[in-house]
Amino acid sequence: MINAIIIEDETSSMEYLASVLKQNHKNIKVNGWASDVESAVALIQRKAPEIVFLDIQLKDGSGFQVLDKLQSEMTFEVIFTTGFVDYKEKAMDYFAFYYLNKPIQQTQLQKVLEMYELKRSAFDKRKYQALKEQIENKNKAITIFERGEYTSVRFSNILYCEASGNYTTLHLKQTKQLIVSKNLKRVEDMLGENGFFRVHRSFLINITKIKEFTPDGILVMANNMEIATSVRNRKKVVDFLKHYNSNQH
Repeated sequence: MINAIIIEDETSSMEYLASVLKQNHKNIKVNGWASDVESAVALIQRKAPEIVFLDIQLKDGSGFQVLDKLQSEMTFEVIFTTGFVDYKEKAMDYFAFYYLNKPIQQTQLQKVLEMYELKRSAFDKRKYQALKEQIENKNKAITIFERGEYTSVRFSNILYCEASGNYTTLHLKQTKQLIVSKNLKRVEDMLGENGFFRVHRSFLINITKIKEFTPDGILVMANNMEIATSVRNRKKVVDFLKHYNSNQH
């Protein structure tokens, strides 16, 4: 039997999740529910669950505050539940965390629990800290995990991103490079609405780092790298530049 608790500030959402677990997942026992930060911390300490279904937005704070207060006591796995369907979802996916979008779908719950059963691992504290930093620095930085290290890279330091199969190279200021084991689409999902634009299937560029856009469709970047835009994409690039520049004034 897997012991679980639910941290959720909406009674209806808690009751729905508890009923679905009881009906369809007999190996999971819900041992309690809390709706605020302090009660959640106390419940986790008292019940020592293996799984915590954790809402990101609580009555008096966030699920992140619950985890911050526990720190060394995080011996459980976390399955985030969230009503956010944009940035937080992308961040969760990027860091490969378990999460359920509200309203929770039974098929989605089934998939997440099957993945948990395969891993049965405790919460990764370092990965959590990186995720939290990523979310708190929305529109400012991206946190990369490579070779056992987490590196925070400010958007303003990225010139452009270049695809290389399932990897992406971030070209940074001072001619530095950072290779990421994510494809360009995954990186674009995290950067795309913050002044970055896909000008070519292999290049995602930082609009603010363009020195020149030549009449024949060549982008000259701040490091003098020349990136050719496809004929099909050229008008989109021009339109995006105009739109972005108009919004900066």
